[in-house]
Amino acid sequence: MENTISGFRQKKLDGLARKIIGQNQLVTLATADMQGNPWISPVVYSYDKKWNLYFVSIPSSKHCQNIRLNGKGACAIFDSRQAWGTSTGLQIEAKIEELSFKDTLKAGKCYISRKYPYANSDPKVVVDFVQKYLARKKIYRFYKITPKVVWMNDPNSKIDIRVKVNLNG
Repeated sequence: MENTISGFRQKKLDGLARKIIGQNQLVTLATADMQGNPWISPVVYSYDKKWNLYFVSIPSSKHCQNIRLNGKGACAIFDSRQAWGTSTGLQIEAKIEELSFKDTLKAGKCYISRKYPYANSDPKVVVDFVQKYLARKKIYRFYKITPKVVWMNDPNSKIDIRVKVNLNG
């Protein structure tokens, strides 16, 4: 069931959506090939002020090949440790693309500056990874997820009602 709401409640849900992005570090990415065969991959992400998500992957991976074919995907961000019946998460329809070298520099700064909420990631480890494997398109590449439509289940509803949220609201 889908619904839209307005006013104060909508602003709270928009804020909750931004909080979900900030408090997690894995996005589950769904892509499909030209025949419509689905593929799903969890990837570590960073995000910018416009709520675009960035991840690192190997261009030969199946999800990256699918991205190169059609640039469309969907993803979900959620905390899998939530109690049954109380969970909230985001469902995102998105454009996904491999970044140019120029945009890789911006994404790298974003990736390096992120404080990842799990595993006590040492920023030096992230910097070393970027320099060793990403500099000048060595092994890995940066990819950008641009959200087109973002949904979440309304945690205040007694039934599952999916509502559209605005990350930039």
